Amino acid sequence: MKNFIKLANFEFNRMSKLLFALMGFVLVVQLGAVFYETSTFMSKFNQYMENEQLTREQALMNFDTISFGAVMGNILFFGPIFICVGAILFYIFLIWYRDWLGKNTFVYRLLMLPTERFNIFLSKLTTVLMATFGLVAFQLVAILIERSVFNLLIPDDLRQEVYFNQLMNTYPFTRILLPTNFDEFLIFYGTGILSVVVIFTVILLERSFRIKGIALGILYGLAMVGLVLSPIIINEEWFLDHYFYLSEIFWIEVVVSLIALALSMIISRKLLNDKVRV
Repeated sequence: MKNFIKLANFEFNRMSKLLFALMGFVLVVQLGAVFYETSTFMSKFNQYMENEQLTREQALMNFDTISFGAVMGNILFFGPIFICVGAILFYIFLIWYRDWLGKNTFVYRLLMLPTERFNIFLSKLTTVLMATFGLVAFQLVAILIERSVFNLLIPDDLRQEVYFNQLMNTYPFTRILLPTNFDEFLIFYGTGILSVVVIFTVILLERSFRIKGIALGILYGLAMVGLVLSPIIINEEWFLDHYFYLSEIFWIEVVVSLIALALSMIISRKLLNDKVRV
């Protein structure tokens, strides 16, 4: 356990600069979206009063209010989220392949450490998960900060107040960030964790068998997708004609996903102990 914690801390420190850079990038660009939307709205409102020769009270009667949802619909707001997703996906590969880069490959030292080799796998997985949940938590805090700035820039009589939970249910990407129930949490984050473990296994297959490993990795990835989707496919009309209820299919999917997760970890452990080539 002590060795695992040291490895996890080491891996997290290696990616901390990227993580904090992503957090800073998200906050700065999303605040840019706040300032853009608020300044554009206030400019339109002031222009409307001037063109129509209206008092503020008269203009308020005919001018729509604005909510923070308008900011969240701006590409400057949700764009950084997708960039962070892309960065995490890239890092899933980088966290393994960078150890093989260079003349004095770092993987020699990793594999020669006096600890269970599977701890290397678990430490890298833990790092990716910590980075992901860290970015999610930061985004939720950032939304609260950005909404406060939005409220400062837009007067009360021009602002439509929206509760935080309403904002989280407005767009699909916010539903993923903060699922509204335990089932959604299992679907979104459970699928994410399983995907990372399967990708790790595919990478280890390639590192173990090189050219043949690429084909094996692709076949393994497709097999895992087929395994996870099999309960849904079998329950369709041409097989069981929707014999199972949706709630039953959900829990069958959970069991099948756990089997896929365990299988990937067992294969990864075997590859690290016996097959990975340096």
